[in-house]
Amino acid sequence: MEIRSATPPDAPAIADILNALLTTTTVEWTETPHRVEDIVRWIEDHEVVLVAEEDGEVVGLAAFGWFRDAVVRPGYRFTVENSVHVRQSHWGRGLGSRLMQELIEAARASGKHAMVAAIDATNEDSIRFHQRLGFAEVGRLPQVGTKFGRWLDLVLLELRLDERAEPPS
Repeated sequence: MEIRSATPPDAPAIADILNALLTTTTVEWTETPHRVEDIVRWIEDHEVVLVAEEDGEVVGLAAFGWFRDAVVRPGYRFTVENSVHVRQSHWGRGLGSRLMQELIEAARASGKHAMVAAIDATNEDSIRFHQRLGFAEVGRLPQVGTKFGRWLDLVLLELRLDERAEPPS
């Protein structure tokens, strides 16, 4: 298993992984399938996108990008939001943890202070997964989303990446 930075040729496989559970779960709050050209832009828009490749096939991904819009709101520039997805055939093999550990190290190396995960409240497996990695629940936002004709609650978890008392100047 190789973990490496994503490139535009990975976009079809990433779209396939992201779309796999789109129509049956609330893992993502959209019903519109991801298009390859949108994934290429998504890769470009994220500071770090990692993929796990096995036998030439992309089987998982982890990424971080701005939490909110740090360009418009630079006060958020030391905080990022993560995303992690693994092809269902590879669940339970520790791949998500490996991807996230490398992603967390990349965030630390780039000087980030906090990583946030925003997870549907019914996705208890993802919440527990993030907690095992050291994320702590810091908030619940009731009924801020919708999918499948029902309201959805959002759980926010945070991982503090360093112990700096003050941000760098």
